[in-house]
Amino acid sequence: MKFSVLNIVAALSAIFFSLAASAQDIGEKKPVKTPEEPLKVNDTNKKVTPSEDASLLIPFTPEQPAEAPRYEVEDAIALPPSAQQEQGVTPPVVTDQGVPEVTQKAEEQQKLEEQKRLEEQQRLEEQKRLEEQQKADEQKRLEEQKRLEEQQKLEEQKRLEEQQKAEEQKRLEEQQRAEQEAQKERERLAAEEARKADDEAKKAAEEARQAEKEARKAEAEAKKAEAEAKKAQKERERHEAAEARKAEAEAKKAEARKAAAEASRSESPADTTGLALFGLSTNALMDLATAVNLGVEVPVGRNWSVRGELTAPLWGSADKSFALKAQNANLGARYYFRPWEHRGSDVYRGWFASISLGAGYYNVCFNSHGTQGRGLLGNIGAGYSFPIAPWWRLDLSAGIGMLVAEYQDYQVRPDGTLTYQDTGIARVPDPTAFKVTFVYLFHIK
Repeated sequence: MKFSVLNIVAALSAIFFSLAASAQDIGEKKPVKTPEEPLKVNDTNKKVTPSEDASLLIPFTPEQPAEAPRYEVEDAIALPPSAQQEQGVTPPVVTDQGVPEVTQKAEEQQKLEEQKRLEEQQRLEEQKRLEEQQKADEQKRLEEQKRLEEQQKLEEQKRLEEQQKAEEQKRLEEQQRAEQEAQKERERLAAEEARKADDEAKKAAEEARQAEKEARKAEAEAKKAEAEAKKAQKERERHEAAEARKAEAEAKKAEARKAAAEASRSESPADTTGLALFGLSTNALMDLATAVNLGVEVPVGRNWSVRGELTAPLWGSADKSFALKAQNANLGARYYFRPWEHRGSDVYRGWFASISLGAGYYNVCFNSHGTQGRGLLGNIGAGYSFPIAPWWRLDLSAGIGMLVAEYQDYQVRPDGTLTYQDTGIARVPDPTAFKVTFVYLFHIK
């Protein structure tokens, strides 16, 4: 029993030294670490593979029987390498139990462990490199984050500065606006004060004018009373003069009747120039406006005359864009304030008053825009007639009147047809209120 245990210990020692020698032969790059754990010996016939546990140095071999013998280890003696060399001990080779195969498998196990250690070291280096890269990335990210934070701080500071600047600008603008509003308010108050002062001045001036007006009114009333007294005096004097003239006129009439009677008796005419039958007249103002007109005036009695007038302008352009057409007839009477003694050359002289009524049709077109219709005309007026030759008179007259006429507007198309538009009734002043009339007296001897 003791011999078997010694053989196992010797075999283990040989395996250990052979592994150390193989590690040195590989290149002595990395020395093989001496296992710190104690050697384990299988006390059972268990199948062990090299990958299960590196501490199991007695693997299972197929040549071994299914039921391996069990050993009891009482003690183990391991000599150091120097003592073994001095004694010339060489590792025993047990051929019947397959020790060389165990040594080869241990070397393969050692290679696998070395490869696994190298892979682990590479993995650790790769992991360290990845960790360093992650640290560098993290450091870069932190630096980028710090740079972004600093940039954000700068932008925030810039934004705050801009905001403060905008607020300051806004405050200045508000202050300027407040100053402007205060200035406007001061100007408004000053203008209001000036307007009040102006109103007070105007009021004082108005009161002064009113007082002056009252004074003038009192003075006018005094003058009026004086004028009325003078008028009454003049009226009395005029009445007395009129009575005297009337008496003188009666005397003259009596003498005239006496002279007429004597002339009748002698069969001599009173006016040897001739007898006026009627007057033929035309209004020069309407003639200048191409409105042809003609009037006839017949004397009646010693102060009155009867008149008739006809206005008939009838002209128009070929394309109907311009036209002045009218047929208007007026009848009226005149009263001359200075009577005439005979129906001779002294008729139609001096101041007169007139009245007339008329009716007619008109059609006026200018630049293709025209109006047509019918109307009634009324007029009253006054004038003065004076001789310019023995049988010629010139009448200057004016009047007020009204023309009431229905109208219909129309538009002249390029082909000459009419397009009628608005219709209605118009009331306009008399267009014939002013007259400059030449009159010729037809007479007989």
